[in-house]
Amino acid sequence: MLPDVAPADRTPFLADYLPYLLRQADQTLSAPFYAVLAERGVARSEWRVLAVLADLGELTVQALATASLSPQPTVTHALRRLEARGLVRRDPGAEDRRQRIVSVTPDGARLTIELMDEARRLESAALADAGDPAPLVAALRTLTEHLDTVDGPDPAVDSTR
Repeated sequence: MLPDVAPADRTPFLADYLPYLLRQADQTLSAPFYAVLAERGVARSEWRVLAVLADLGELTVQALATASLSPQPTVTHALRRLEARGLVRRDPGAEDRRQRIVSVTPDGARLTIELMDEARRLESAALADAGDPAPLVAALRTLTEHLDTVDGPDPAVDSTR
């Protein structure tokens, strides 16, 4: 329960709370693309897996979970669905046969490229009148790098992403 303080006496919290504002911007900017994903039958967790693999190439499941900012069980479930549709494959590791190396299939690569093109198109349209996003992108990269060096990456990733 909040203390008995009149709202006018308090400084607004959410209006200045960076994590909230980032999440709000993410949800607002991503909503049209999430609709495209739904139309294509691709879950958000599956999209993150495909996008990370497109950028980084084949990865272990653990490395994929870390790079996709998702808990490993979420990634494992997404991989099962993607593999069943022929969009990714999991092969035994060369050094440790128990380890699985995940890669995108040609069908998965085609779908990912189509979705990336649509994501970029929607992002450009949404930001067309908002000015150049490059300084914000650079500032967010710098902030993330700083936070990683201060506290190290958080292994307990928010499962609501």
